[in-house]
Amino acid sequence: MIKLTSLLRQVLAEGGNVFGTTASIRKENIESTLEKFSESLGRIFPKKASTFAAFEKLGSAGKKDISGDIDLSYPAENLIKDGKPDFEGWGLDPQEFEQRFELIRKKSRTASEAQSTMRAMLEMIADKINNSSEEMQADPKGAGGGSIFCAYPQYNEAGEKLPDTAQIDINVGNPEWLKFSYYSNIYKGVVKGLHRTQLMLAMFTNKGKMFKHESGVLDKETREVEATNPTEALALLNKLYGFEPELTRDIINDYFELSDFLKKQLSPEEYKNLMKIYLKILDFTGPSADIPEDLQQFWIDHQDEFDLKGKYLPQSSNLYKYKK
Repeated sequence: MIKLTSLLRQVLAEGGNVFGTTASIRKENIESTLEKFSESLGRIFPKKASTFAAFEKLGSAGKKDISGDIDLSYPAENLIKDGKPDFEGWGLDPQEFEQRFELIRKKSRTASEAQSTMRAMLEMIADKINNSSEEMQADPKGAGGGSIFCAYPQYNEAGEKLPDTAQIDINVGNPEWLKFSYYSNIYKGVVKGLHRTQLMLAMFTNKGKMFKHESGVLDKETREVEATNPTEALALLNKLYGFEPELTRDIINDYFELSDFLKKQLSPEEYKNLMKIYLKILDFTGPSADIPEDLQQFWIDHQDEFDLKGKYLPQSSNLYKYKK
């Protein structure tokens, strides 16, 4: 049996509204808000100002009329290059870094040296944002996953400040992998980008692998890195499951095509095992992740067996009445 405790902790630590004070942002206000956001970061970190042009939108940002938050990719080499943190570029104290790094290493013994280095850097950057800006708030909660969660004022197309704030998540890593891990080419009904991504996470988990949104796929036991780009990830899934015909990029980028593909390719027993993992992940994904329409009857049929609580289901969900 696959233990889900550590996986669910990871899910709970990722994304979502971590501030409780931010609001959804309209599509037409995203670019103007990001422009102001980059300018504000440039004032806090002047030597890194030019690198903020490397931000790329991930997930649904700019694709839907309204987005719950904005996910951005940012190249890891702007923080750490050849294993060496850029203290000078970010205006950080090397001695404070060493103290924080050692503390992280003691608390997170399973993390690699590179992961601990990145986490220490992100925590210090978040602290500097909070100490240097009155308009921007940073939460280092996502540092362990390679992200910085920020709350920032929204601006309209005319550059006017709006009363609402937006959550902007800076996801640090390989931009090619980040775009793949957060991508979805369809947003239909209750299905969001996270439904495709979490299904892919469940697929790797089902085979004893760890899917890292920011970096790639690792073996759970050996911690050996097995995929760092989309081509390697697809090849690994095809090898692990023996798919015939093979899983393609077009299929894995579309939740509904991927869902249909798995129903046809997997035995009833393996499909049930996979769905148990997937639905447990969604059961801990909040606060507004609904269950895709094509799985809602399956969810009802297996609620007690899988111990599904529905705690974070939105009130508009067809399954809300089954919430425990």
